[in-house]
Amino acid sequence: MNNAHLRFGHLTYTRVSLRSATQFRVPLDRFIGETSAGAMGKAHLISAIGGDTQIAALEAAISGGDSFTVETAEQRRYSVSLGQNAESYRGSLKIPEMERPLRHLVAVSEEMAGTGSRGRAEQTILLDDSPGFIWAALVETHGVPGPVEWAQWITAELHLRNKIEALTGIGCNPVLVKATRETILRFLRRGLKQNKIRFPEENGAVAWPQTSLRHLFTSRSM
Repeated sequence: MNNAHLRFGHLTYTRVSLRSATQFRVPLDRFIGETSAGAMGKAHLISAIGGDTQIAALEAAISGGDSFTVETAEQRRYSVSLGQNAESYRGSLKIPEMERPLRHLVAVSEEMAGTGSRGRAEQTILLDDSPGFIWAALVETHGVPGPVEWAQWITAELHLRNKIEALTGIGCNPVLVKATRETILRFLRRGLKQNKIRFPEENGAVAWPQTSLRHLFTSRSM
């Protein structure tokens, strides 16, 4: 975790009206977005740190559907918006050396907030690109059967058929999985027929290893 701040990105918000101008820049420790150079992108997750005034203004801007500029640690810049119906959550971070706590804002797009709604997801936004995490998320989201051992094969099939798209991330390696429940079941039927994957030898519950958010985030920040 040493020098983790060097891997932070930044968010810059600018708004000019006839009577006033507002501009501020805050650090981003996490970001997920669909971006492209020179075009307005879609943000799905931002995690920003700042003072009372900055975070309050940022929350108001997100509520109003305003756009802002995101800069990665590699100094790549993208114009993005969380769109309509974004959800935001505020908290405080107490720093021992500081007299007043920092304010923390986490905001997610409507699409990101809907990830995990079983049975109706056509696209699933995930914060990690490892096969085990992708497969575990798809099993949970779509309610499909499958043991841990199928993770490598199913994710390889999804990559082969361009069903997994890398997203822009800060502090994580996010992906967009474009596959419905029917698509995944079709892949599994083919894999079982071709003996690429096999059912467990014994009946019973499938044991999945537990993965915490702390592990997923800190493993990308070491």
